[in-house]
Amino acid sequence: MSTAAASATAQLWDRRDRRVPAVAAAAALTGVKGAVLRDAAKVSFAASVECESILSGMDTRVRALPMELGTELERCVHEVRGPVMWSETITARANAFGDEDVFVCNTVRKGYDGAENRLLVWLLSEAAHAFRAVRGPLGEFMSAGDCRRIEEIAITARKWRLSPRLAGVSPNRPSAREISHMRAGRHADQVEPLLTGRRRLVQPFVASDIEDLTDQATTALHVGVLEIFEQVAEALGTEMVVGFANGALRCGPVSFRHPSASSSAPAGLSVQGVLVDDLDQAIELARAATG
Repeated sequence: MSTAAASATAQLWDRRDRRVPAVAAAAALTGVKGAVLRDAAKVSFAASVECESILSGMDTRVRALPMELGTELERCVHEVRGPVMWSETITARANAFGDEDVFVCNTVRKGYDGAENRLLVWLLSEAAHAFRAVRGPLGEFMSAGDCRRIEEIAITARKWRLSPRLAGVSPNRPSAREISHMRAGRHADQVEPLLTGRRRLVQPFVASDIEDLTDQATTALHVGVLEIFEQVAEALGTEMVVGFANGALRCGPVSFRHPSASSSAPAGLSVQGVLVDDLDQAIELARAATG
């Protein structure tokens, strides 16, 4: 892999709009299959300092998991354990052949299935999935030593995921509103490693990861793509930002999709949907399109 080509690959990745989905953008840029890239995202997160920070503090974190109070309907016999829900009680008694000792109560339950704990379990689950990821096609890109290291991290993450207090917590990504509440809460310092881990998992690849997944023919192709994107940005008088639409990377009127990437977008370079055969033609059409 030449330095120039590697530099072009890195620049295209680093200049992308961060709102672009990482896996989709990586597929369009490199041509690597989406399933492999999704595995690579899990492996990249498992190997990150953000994941290490979470796992190294799990002893303390599990002992201090925040609890939440919730309510649920409970069928009670011979006792009342909360406010009686009379409509549900009447239905329950009818199903119990008129037993007057049946009550449906709104009872209070303590549990760990709050937003912070769901975020923690989601991160642990994704790290744990890295074990299977390195056993698949992705393992061909990795050394035996790196595979063993990722497997050990994944085993540790799975152990904590299955700990008794977390066993009943659902691994759901928190909403924007929940994240805002966590940042503004009393335990913001404790939550920050989890939020940092979330950011890394949403954007799992750094430029060196993309370079490692890119073959020599593709890195050479990226040199031309970078050149035309830079010329288009210059013609538009703006900083080059790589966007994404319809399965292809975009800069102004020019789009690029690796020929091996699965998408309905035209493969290779195109200008306003017109495929171009070489760099000079692409630049000429792009200049005409940008005025």
